[in-house]
Amino acid sequence: MLSFCSIRLRTFYLAIIASASVLVWVTSRQHAPKLLYPWEAQKADEVVIERWRIGSREETVSHNDTVQKELMRLQKLVMTMKESMGNQTRPTEEHREHQKCSKTLSSLIKYSKWFRERYRPDVKLFLDEDDTRHYDNLSSNTLPFGFKGQNKTVLNQMLLHENFTNPSIHKKKAGSKTGCVRCAVVGCGGILNGSGAGDEIDSHDYVFRVNRALTKGRFANDVGKRTTFYTFFPESQNIQDVEDKNVLLFFTMFKKYDVEYGLNMIKDVPPPPYISRGKEHLIRKPASDPRRLKIVHPDFFKYVFHTYLDDKSARPTTGALVVGLALHICDEVTIYGFGYDPRFTMHYYDTKFVTHTQASTGSHDVDNERMLWMKLHDEGAIRLFKRDV
Repeated sequence: MLSFCSIRLRTFYLAIIASASVLVWVTSRQHAPKLLYPWEAQKADEVVIERWRIGSREETVSHNDTVQKELMRLQKLVMTMKESMGNQTRPTEEHREHQKCSKTLSSLIKYSKWFRERYRPDVKLFLDEDDTRHYDNLSSNTLPFGFKGQNKTVLNQMLLHENFTNPSIHKKKAGSKTGCVRCAVVGCGGILNGSGAGDEIDSHDYVFRVNRALTKGRFANDVGKRTTFYTFFPESQNIQDVEDKNVLLFFTMFKKYDVEYGLNMIKDVPPPPYISRGKEHLIRKPASDPRRLKIVHPDFFKYVFHTYLDDKSARPTTGALVVGLALHICDEVTIYGFGYDPRFTMHYYDTKFVTHTQASTGSHDVDNERMLWMKLHDEGAIRLFKRDV
């Protein structure tokens, strides 16, 4: 009888621990990404399994008391988890200011030789009025790495226009960063289709998006709804898809037309016609406030392309630029929808499966960028979102 009861208690005990283990895993998925690393999740499971091993055949008599105490402890743990899961809200600005990062990107240079040799905290991210006085420094390279051959007057009109207010990245303390800033960079990769990562993405302090940033309706569950920063160039501009109205816009200029487009955008007038291969194309006017605009600096293009991509291909992708910006704006970075995984369709919003060989990657070296994401992940500079199913 004692043996039968003991077996039943052990079975019940195992079920409780299994439930608690599942709740630990689920909670870690819904919180900020700290416990999402595979090795940390495995370690948590090993701890729970080890607790089961505390009993032995020689401790049958005292085992019942141990089980009861452990069950009470696990019941309290489960209740705590339920309360936590019922209050999944994004940290307030005041709460974030008092948060501390266990390891920041700026401190990573102490531990990673590879990252230390590449990371330049003083690189200029965006153009500003001061650049009108240093045009010569910008004219040694052609776009997107400089303004060689471009009209200096047009650049001055852009950066000195009353609509170009060049707003601060960070809201408080005159644009300075406070607390621990955790960021999600969301690409368009098909790996996000069916991922259910939306709440996790929205839990970050800042959310970066690029190009086609569909977040409405059925997409929200996989990619979230929030957008803090939206990066684009004229042909990729889909600002109408962005739900947040106070989003900051990061404009990238790859060619001469982009400069003309940028000037008209700042003036808040329709863009000029775009002529390509003898055909005229009408590019739509962005539905945005020009006072929310920032322009990515040519020196930053050059920095990302030379330092991280080893000058391979013709230029970096918009996604590579945005990840680079996040490395300089944030303390912790997780990137979603990057890597061109052939098991998934090209984009998360595709209505039918699109293979990567069908999609034109133009002047980009996507294999080189995929290796960069893995290297940054391995060095601890970012966390790369992955899934097996």
